[in-house]
Amino acid sequence: NPDAVFAVPDQPAIQCGLLERIGEDGGILTPAVCEALPPLIIGVCECRPIESVTPAPVAVENPPCSICGEGKEVGNPDAVFAYPNQKPFPCGQLEDIGEAGGLLTPDMCIALPNVIGVCECQPIEDNPSLVTPIPVTPAPVTPAPVA
Repeated sequence: NPDAVFAVPDQPAIQCGLLERIGEDGGILTPAVCEALPPLIIGVCECRPIESVTPAPVAVENPPCSICGEGKEVGNPDAVFAYPNQKPFPCGQLEDIGEAGGLLTPDMCIALPNVIGVCECQPIEDNPSLVTPIPVTPAPVTPAPVA
């Protein structure tokens, strides 16, 4: 049931269909989380074998956003952002969640740049990992003809 809502204490509630999409996209949920979820969600989400279900498209309710703000990106993806009463997230994973859309509300996206200093947000063009140096190749030297 993609419209059912799965919730655990101290975590935001999420629709089963959106949770399924996040799992299929890869990269957001760790393999350990993917292995642990089925026994927890099977009753709520009414999981069935894939062969017997034609998956319905899941509408993304919240648009994708940059957690650092427009034109900026996370400079320290390994830093961990922790907010009271919420699960800590590595900044790179939080950035992926924002870019995927669906989980972060527009209000969250507006507020996050003001509270995620640990992520070291920076303008996109200033990220040294995205700049590919151009190698300098000296021009060949040809000896002058001797008369």
